[in-house]
Amino acid sequence: MFTPLLRKLKEEGYHVTVNTTDSGKKILRHNPHVDAWIIHVKDSVPNEKLGEHWDNMAKGFDKFINLSGSVEGNLLKIEGKKEFLWEHDVRHEKCNRNYYDEQFKIAGYPEVTGKNGELFFSPLEHRLAKSFAKKHRKRFKIMWSLAGSSFHKNYPYTEIVAKWLLDKYDDIIIITVGDSTSVLLEWQYPRTICRSDKWDIRKSLIMTQYVDLVVGTETGILNAAGCYDTAKVIFLSHSSEENLTKYWENTTALHVYEHVVSCYPCHQLHYSMESCPIHEKLKTPLCMVKLSGERVFKEIERQYQLWVSAKVKSG
Repeated sequence: MFTPLLRKLKEEGYHVTVNTTDSGKKILRHNPHVDAWIIHVKDSVPNEKLGEHWDNMAKGFDKFINLSGSVEGNLLKIEGKKEFLWEHDVRHEKCNRNYYDEQFKIAGYPEVTGKNGELFFSPLEHRLAKSFAKKHRKRFKIMWSLAGSSFHKNYPYTEIVAKWLLDKYDDIIIITVGDSTSVLLEWQYPRTICRSDKWDIRKSLIMTQYVDLVVGTETGILNAAGCYDTAKVIFLSHSSEENLTKYWENTTALHVYEHVVSCYPCHQLHYSMESCPIHEKLKTPLCMVKLSGERVFKEIERQYQLWVSAKVKSG
């Protein structure tokens, strides 16, 4: 989310050093606005020592921007902290701010708003992505991100909706992506291409630019799709449209109706299922269960029909 901030710093003439993990560096690879790296090894600094660690690091720089907790903690309240238990209306009032805008504000640029993320790839990565897209150019290519890092980022009707689409339209293909855990959520069905734990993260990220539609919950894949004008259907859970998708192009943000599930958007980071209203039978958060498969199907079908119309017009 902070990639537009990197661009801003470079435009102002800074030599930009990014302190991140190995996985963060992998995602940011080829970003022309990063000059150097400081790689943080997970758990190498105890939590109680992080403040001192960052203070010492800051001494070596003219401008030091600490975005740790800028979203998770600041705008998404953490289970176990007192703010997590605030009344819903209080949380919403304090946390319903755009994630991208908030990071610019923390960095000292409150006047900068309306930015989206950026990703950068090598010519080879683009060639391989284009080759895959060309192979399936006659089909409506849906990339479906199966699950995120929290249990409320797993839509329970994914396979059902996917099969409805595949049964009704023979020119749709669905590409499923995710980590090794997401493999358990994949299905064997005609015109389904299972790529969870097969494509590395950069392959999945770049393909959001080359498919026709990206579908899923609040995951890194959907954040990547937010960098492009690719059509997107996202299922929101703990974030609002203001938080996440406000500036994304060509995006439909689906979520439960607040009169049906009153805790949406909760602005919370849930670590235990006890902290989140769960559907007793499905053992899934209500914010996902009450987003009907019919609503999701109709929106994806609408996107498909737009694609068909565009094909007809182009001859």
